[in-house]
Amino acid sequence: MSKIDKMILTREAALFYEEAFMPAIYEQWPPFLLGAANTKTGDRILDVGCGTGALAREAIRRVAPDGEVTGLDLSESMLSIARQNCPEATWQQGDASQLPFEDASFDVVASPFMLMFLPEPVQAVREMWRVLAVGGRLVISVWEGLHQNPVFASLTGIARRRISGEVGASLAQPFALGREGSLEDIYHQAGIEEARFDTEHGRVRFPSVDLFIRSEIKNWLLADEIDEDIIKLIIEDAREAFKDYIDVDGHFDCPLNARLAKATKQSVITTEEAPTRSVVIPRATGEPPEPSGT
Repeated sequence: MSKIDKMILTREAALFYEEAFMPAIYEQWPPFLLGAANTKTGDRILDVGCGTGALAREAIRRVAPDGEVTGLDLSESMLSIARQNCPEATWQQGDASQLPFEDASFDVVASPFMLMFLPEPVQAVREMWRVLAVGGRLVISVWEGLHQNPVFASLTGIARRRISGEVGASLAQPFALGREGSLEDIYHQAGIEEARFDTEHGRVRFPSVDLFIRSEIKNWLLADEIDEDIIKLIIEDAREAFKDYIDVDGHFDCPLNARLAKATKQSVITTEEAPTRSVVIPRATGEPPEPSGT
C-alpha cells in the first residue's frame, strides 16, 4: 500500500478512480466544458482540481501544437496517475484557494466537479478569475442536486437505511451545490456578474448495478468499514430500485445531470470591488427526498 497524501488518498485509490469512474462517468464531460470555453489552438489552459487528468488530456488535443495545459490538484496520488497518462501537460500540486500562478496567466480556466468539496468556494472562484487573462473564459461544473438526480437520491436513502445517516450524508455531498442559485450566488460573491448557467445531461454507465454500487462504496473509502453482508443487501436494494436502468444484459445506465457556469473576463475586478460575504456549502444531511416508488 502506498502512502496517503493530503487528500487522504493512496495511489491505489487514485488508480481505481481512473479505471472505474473515468470511463463510467467523467470522460464524457471534458468536451462539454472545453466546448463551452471555445477552446482553440494556442490557448493556455488551467485545469483546477484536475484529478487524474481527463479534461487536461482532451485539452492537449485541442490546443496543439502551440498551446499549453496545466493541471492542478491537491492530491499527489491523483497527479501521479495524471503524469503517467499525459506527460505532455504540466502537473502541479496545489490548493485551489491559493493558486500558485501569476495574474492573467491563462486563456481558459476550467474546474470540473470540484467546487462542492471546498470549504471556501468563493475564494477559489476569485483565484480562478485572478489567473485568467482579459478575454479569457472560466467554466465550472457541479452536479445538479439530488432532486434532479433521483438515482443518487435513492442510493443515499439506501445507504442511510442499511448503514448510517453519516454514510448517506457522505454520498450526498457531491450534490451539495446543485440547487438552483448556488453557482449564481458564488459567482456574484466572487465579483463575476455576467455569466451563463446551463444544465447539461449526462449518463452513468457501468457493466452492472453490482459494480456501480461497489465502486461508489470504494470511491468514498468505505469499503473496509462495511461488512460484505451489508454490501450485498445494498446491492439487492439497488437492483430493485434501479431496475428501470438495467438492460436485458445486466448493464446499468442512468442519468446524471450537471450545472455548467461560464463567464468571459472583460476586465480586471479587484478584490476591493468584489463582495466579501462568504458562501457556506450546505452540509449534506443524508436525508434527501427519494423518488416515489423507490
